[in-house]
Amino acid sequence: MKTGRLWLCFALLSLLLLACNTQQPEVEPAYAPKVAVLMERGEQVRWQRTGEWALHNIAMVQKGMDSKIVPQLIYKCQDDADIEDYMRQIARDTSIVAVIGPTTSAAARRMVQVLGENKPYKPMLSPTATDVDYQRMCAGLSYVWNMAESDIAQLEVLMSDIASIFDTDKKSLILLAADDGVGGMSRNAYAEWFGFLAEEYGQRVENVILYKTEDDIRRAVRSLCTANFHTLDKILLFDPVSVEDALAFDDEIGRIRANSTRYIYQPRICCSDAFVSERIAATVCNADYEGVDLYAAPESGFIHAYRQNFDSDIVNGEAQFYDAVWLVTYALTLSRHTGQKLTDAMLSVVEGRETATSLQEYFNLLSQGICPDLTGASGSLTFDEQTHTGICGSTFRRWRLYNGKYVTTEYVSTEGSRRTSSSKQMWEWTASRMQTFAPELPDTLSYVHKDDRWALLVAASKGWGNYRFQADVFAMYQILRRHGYDEDHIMLICEDDIAGNQSNKHKGEIRVSDAGENLYNAAAVDYRLSSVSPSDIAAIMQGKASERLPHVLMPDSNDNVFVFWSGHGYIDSLDFGGNRAVAYSEMHNILRSIPHRKMLVATEACYSGGLGEYCEGKLDGVLFITAANPYETSHADVWSKDLGVYMSNGFTRGFQEAIDNNPEVSIRDLYYTLARNTSGSHVRLYNISKYGNVYSDSMAEYLK
Repeated sequence: MKTGRLWLCFALLSLLLLACNTQQPEVEPAYAPKVAVLMERGEQVRWQRTGEWALHNIAMVQKGMDSKIVPQLIYKCQDDADIEDYMRQIARDTSIVAVIGPTTSAAARRMVQVLGENKPYKPMLSPTATDVDYQRMCAGLSYVWNMAESDIAQLEVLMSDIASIFDTDKKSLILLAADDGVGGMSRNAYAEWFGFLAEEYGQRVENVILYKTEDDIRRAVRSLCTANFHTLDKILLFDPVSVEDALAFDDEIGRIRANSTRYIYQPRICCSDAFVSERIAATVCNADYEGVDLYAAPESGFIHAYRQNFDSDIVNGEAQFYDAVWLVTYALTLSRHTGQKLTDAMLSVVEGRETATSLQEYFNLLSQGICPDLTGASGSLTFDEQTHTGICGSTFRRWRLYNGKYVTTEYVSTEGSRRTSSSKQMWEWTASRMQTFAPELPDTLSYVHKDDRWALLVAASKGWGNYRFQADVFAMYQILRRHGYDEDHIMLICEDDIAGNQSNKHKGEIRVSDAGENLYNAAAVDYRLSSVSPSDIAAIMQGKASERLPHVLMPDSNDNVFVFWSGHGYIDSLDFGGNRAVAYSEMHNILRSIPHRKMLVATEACYSGGLGEYCEGKLDGVLFITAANPYETSHADVWSKDLGVYMSNGFTRGFQEAIDNNPEVSIRDLYYTLARNTSGSHVRLYNISKYGNVYSDSMAEYLK
């Protein structure tokens, strides 16, 4: 830490402690613009007192200055019934200059949309909206500022802690998290990134359990608590979606113990910040809990001063909220001097690098149009240089729950970490662990001469929110046509509900990027997804035409078959239209029934490695390349601000670019290209021993 910044931290501590028992300042501020604050109802009491404390300290720092700015904080519960109308009122009301909050990513996403419909834009500072997709969608928006890194950073802190403490050869990891994906949007960060980070840290995953209801939680607890001593060799990562979920989890452990005649063991339980609540701390009593949460930088003095002032510890996001109030005030001070719009002043303030040794000097410099290098209660207020909307470092606390209190065991700052130098780098994190293939691997299988080639393209998830899956399938269709496939040699199955969708601003068009070409071809669609069953695919690929299935393919044992499957995936199955799923065993039987010489199955789906793992060693001449390993999700890639949906997936985009640019690329080189460039998941090859040498075999088998 720089000497000036360290001195400033002590100055901040002195100010905070001095302010503890001081009455309101004698001189009223000369300028008091309104700032809207949106938070959940359960947070209001704490946030309001913290906000008042921040304003009091801001006024004290400016005592004696000619021009003072202390904003008015106008509070509103984001879960009120009239919040939509209130958000629109905020956007239109010229007396409200900025917004702090909302505190949940769903509410923050809506506030961003409303502000984006009105100009000039008002700055919006989100203290705890840490959902990965929310931050990705807002990256580059000049009026959105995230005061904490995305949840990936929190999960990384927890996973690195596990990796450093436990012998991962002897411990296995289990995730219990909410399955809260809706309308094609991704799940929470724990569900999305757990499997990826586990593999990056060399940890062994035993299971991923995603729940929707309290009954699911209780069922999971019953499977985790056993009389087997070796249960202690497991570590459970628990990410409850609500206080009630956490209480149900603990209650079920108590019931199991009360009804058992034997001693019951459970895994070591490590929790996300969602487990941090006064109500949870006062209630749970049936297990030991530990975890991480977003906190304040200990060197700032904020933690100590807060305890002195309120006789309690801070909760998740209070330090970030406190900093947001100060940051808005700094920008207002600069804007008043320079005449800049407040959004521009915000950008100037966070880019400032002038050394200052006191908070008073901050305001003196800003009133002269000079921007200091800022620090705050949560740490350095340094934002991503590219998007300017993601803070570069966050402070997390490791805690243990003891006697109804969250006892701090360690503070962890991500500032300066190679991987966490910005949120953008985190969500573009590519795998460091890849498969290796022996170059001397012999061709163990003998193949007859290739006669023909056929392709099956399936977009297995429907609805506007799943735009990307159908877009990727149409893109694959166009690639195959460019490389000489006859139209009657391609079977395309999708719901075909995107091109004409009421949400589509460009009727009759489907693209994989806003600037890309229109890929849609209605005539290419052979069957709507809802009109066929998974078992029908086997008949179609076996050439068994019928009145209901008039369009079929006719591959035989001398032909190559390329299968591209794109849709949502689950731990043990693949989505087939939202209300149906295809179990891995059923997919295995379908693939086994398709006549082929060689078959390449490319699967874009979460947990798709599970299919490859299930089929490993069972299918002659079939190779699987999957977007993810069996315990991790794959990730959407291209976000359209115009359409409000993802237009493509990361693995598929890389796959299509690679084979289109070089149709003779070897399978081995294709794998390494995808493994190095697919963000957030580990691309995998399966069933190589039953397929052949991936060095000598190439995509020319399917594209030439």
